[in-house]
Amino acid sequence: MGRRAVIVTGAASGIGKGIAEKFAASGDDVLLVDIKEQQLNDAKEQLAATFPEAVIKTAAGDLTSKEFVECIVSECKSVFGRADVLVNCAGIFPSTPFLQISREEWDSVVGLNLSATFFVTQAIARLMVETKPDNANIINISSTASEVARPGVAHYCSSKAGVKMLTQVLALELAPYGIRVNAVGPGLVETEALLATLNNEKSIAEHKEKVSFAPLNRTAELSEIAAAVYFLSSKEASYITGQNLLVDGGYSAGRVFKSFAPQGKKAIE
Repeated sequence: MGRRAVIVTGAASGIGKGIAEKFAASGDDVLLVDIKEQQLNDAKEQLAATFPEAVIKTAAGDLTSKEFVECIVSECKSVFGRADVLVNCAGIFPSTPFLQISREEWDSVVGLNLSATFFVTQAIARLMVETKPDNANIINISSTASEVARPGVAHYCSSKAGVKMLTQVLALELAPYGIRVNAVGPGLVETEALLATLNNEKSIAEHKEKVSFAPLNRTAELSEIAAAVYFLSSKEASYITGQNLLVDGGYSAGRVFKSFAPQGKKAIE
């Protein structure tokens, strides 16, 4: 497929880092973007040591800042000369009952999850239109929350539903420029952050119950989310645009009755 210039936001840890690793392992150059500077530098060192042939750069800052978004574009131009792939993965997931959500919390969630996705995409899409890379595409990380409502996360669900619709609209508007736009919606993913919450019997029991809602009866591995993103970015997916691919073990397909639940691999025994 050739060496590509890839931007991944939220790349300091978790899903974003896993996605960045997949692209670096496949021979692409990657710009890691995140607000957590120390973790971002650690991720860069790890990827650079593991994949010495890849060019790994970082940009640390607040994605809700117009000035920082402009810095990302400048970095792409100066280091790579173009942007082939943008993966919007940065996001936050606070859990608060609807009646207690403050305006500040709503603004912070929608501001990063949806508004920053919009403006980063707009800026990088303009660069793509200008430089005309072959097989340019944008992949947004949505969520099963873009399709399935959950209590306690009204702001998160709303923001991810917005990401899904934004993906579809941009697929229509950017198609004339040869830019494909898709989304990947993870279900439960086995990240370090998730595992860190499983520190007592109650949290482990609640986790097992959540896992049981998916027909495959397990969490996703980071590599499985990264593989879906990579596929959509590849020429093998050249006729796919405007889609929200849910990688959720069947969770969004419907509720599993426990008497029929498969005995699949479990993340926590």
